[in-house]
Amino acid sequence: METELKLRFTSREEISKLWNAEWFTDILIPASEKTEFYDTKYFETKDRALLTHSASIRVREIRDGDYIHTVKIGGTSRNGLHQRFEWNLETTEDEFDAEVFSQHAVTDGDPSEILEEVLAAVSGKELTMICRTSFERTLSLAGFGDSLLEICFDYGSLFAKNAQENLCELEIELKQGDVRDVLALGDEIIAMTGAVKDDRGKYARCLALLDS
Repeated sequence: METELKLRFTSREEISKLWNAEWFTDILIPASEKTEFYDTKYFETKDRALLTHSASIRVREIRDGDYIHTVKIGGTSRNGLHQRFEWNLETTEDEFDAEVFSQHAVTDGDPSEILEEVLAAVSGKELTMICRTSFERTLSLAGFGDSLLEICFDYGSLFAKNAQENLCELEIELKQGDVRDVLALGDEIIAMTGAVKDDRGKYARCLALLDS
């Protein structure tokens, strides 16, 4: 299960200032920082079968010709903390194939029967892109408390129909350890910046644009 805290910022400069603060750089693991550019498409069926199952299908281009296909299902979002079941498949194909995904996707021990139920719900149905995101991600591993975390700074845009919204957020994902360390680091960042906890992920924000 994916566990991460989302913090929304008002400006890129504010996150950059945080990223370069001495106390923050001290928790980052040396040589783990990198910057990537993501173009991401979200898909749905005409009858919104995925939404009915609290699921999403995402195809993310991470570099020329390389993609990550992702299915996320269910979960909770409270006080900025998001927890969901997640499966991923790295591939050179840009088109999502439910059968291939079922056979080769990897996860962190999430129950396969939940994935199979969602894939069965979209079997034989056309998947259509309904929204997308485009952003730059700067990420680094960090050690905080007794936990290993991945910290991502995302800056770019969300798109749905003719609407567009700015994206400027920080994600703190638990890789190993205790979720309390994720929350504690989030509280420290909030105390030193203008960040606010965000219960809506990128897809939820896109859906809000789509339905507005």
